[in-house]
Amino acid sequence: MTEETKAWHVEECDVDYPGQRFLMLQEEVLCDIQSEFQNIKVFKHKKFNTVLALDGCVQVTTYDEFLYQEMLTYLPLCSVSEPKKVLVVGGGDGGIVRELLKDSRVEEIILVEIDKKVMEVCKKHIPSMGQYLDYKKVKVIVGDAKEYIKTCDDKFDVVILDVTDYAISDSDEENQLLGKDFYSQLKQIMNDGGVISYQAFSPYQNNDLLKTEIENMRAGAGMICYGYVPVPSFPNGMIGILFGRITKEIDKTYKRLDIPVFKISPKKAKDMGLRCYYDRYHESSCTLPLEFCSWFEENCSM
Repeated sequence: MTEETKAWHVEECDVDYPGQRFLMLQEEVLCDIQSEFQNIKVFKHKKFNTVLALDGCVQVTTYDEFLYQEMLTYLPLCSVSEPKKVLVVGGGDGGIVRELLKDSRVEEIILVEIDKKVMEVCKKHIPSMGQYLDYKKVKVIVGDAKEYIKTCDDKFDVVILDVTDYAISDSDEENQLLGKDFYSQLKQIMNDGGVISYQAFSPYQNNDLLKTEIENMRAGAGMICYGYVPVPSFPNGMIGILFGRITKEIDKTYKRLDIPVFKISPKKAKDMGLRCYYDRYHESSCTLPLEFCSWFEENCSM
């Protein structure tokens, strides 16, 4: 295939990043199917290697996915002393599960993914993530997370929301996942002091939507923190991580979220197979540019 005949993958969304378009030159399309819920495409790229896109939006690339996966996992995981039971909502590519399996403190993982085709595609085309869905510690439930949470009898120490299905307003909550009602219900299946994490907008992407995401999470979490991490393949080159602690009552014994409760030194991180996260990076990722700190103080009062 010559440069002239290769097709461009085009990502654009006027809601998330208005007036911008992001392109990747496809070396080879490995999979391009329509599931019951979305378009699923996997293709090869010269720099980013294997790329997964859902409804046209790049979700992960094997070049840099570890940055996103580790931070979304370990910011909440290391904010809890004993994260024995973890719920993953979404995450059908298997990357979050892979990271959870590196931490011996985690005893049980339940993953709720609505689209089984995503898991099938990733097991076949991105086994560096997809293969971990079949591990013994992992229980996979194919279904709607809203319905699962309504009938769930379990209690979780950490919940990781690896989805992009956010509610912009209260009227969106019927059709979207991450609204105030969802977080309120989520609070009921978590142990006190447990932590939720969610991939959020980056500081300079869409502050109006970021403010809404924070307000939604506050319906379940009494203490919220924001970190961010560079991810070259994502629009604007970075992604935000919102993580919040469930506190049914205000309890000053819970420490700040920007300082990890469980410390992972650089040496221990390497021994665990981590490539991004370690204790000092936990703290530095939550250290924001000065003008963005001011924006938080004015708009979101963490």
